[in-house]
Amino acid sequence: MKKEKYATLFGGAGRDRESNEYRETVLIGQLLAENDFIIKNGGYGGMMEAVSKGATSKNGKAIGVTCKQVGSEKGNSFLSETIVTQTLFERLQILIENTELFIVQKGGIGTLSEVFLTLDIIRKEKTQQRPKIYFIGEVWNDVISNLKSNLIPKHEHDLFKIVNDFEAFKKELLQE
Repeated sequence: MKKEKYATLFGGAGRDRESNEYRETVLIGQLLAENDFIIKNGGYGGMMEAVSKGATSKNGKAIGVTCKQVGSEKGNSFLSETIVTQTLFERLQILIENTELFIVQKGGIGTLSEVFLTLDIIRKEKTQQRPKIYFIGEVWNDVISNLKSNLIPKHEHDLFKIVNDFEAFKKELLQE
């Protein structure tokens, strides 16, 4: 039996459906589904909705992990499955577990907290194959540059990569 592959997307809930970021995130969902990834995300609107929409449009699976602590259990209408958690920590644990690939889109404080906790957990794991984290968009250039210069040791720089857009992400994914 083929092992299930999971990709988790972190990104803002408040993104406009007409934005370029939203459209590209739909394409990311489609690409991941076409490459046999099951998508996990926070389950709400914006980038989470977009990746779910893309995945399910290609008959892929999109799992939304919502949280009572956030104030709503109801996920977006494109989800194949919704998992309701009590706390943000429980939510993040499910989003991280068994994930091979993380995609980070523009978001706010919630996205940053998810990413930083994920980075810390991944760097402490003692596994042969650590997941890769792709930051998509120029908004991440200064953030990642600062992290690499001041906070993250050189031997851990291979954990993540910045790509400017969907086409660059697609090229990277298909090379792996």
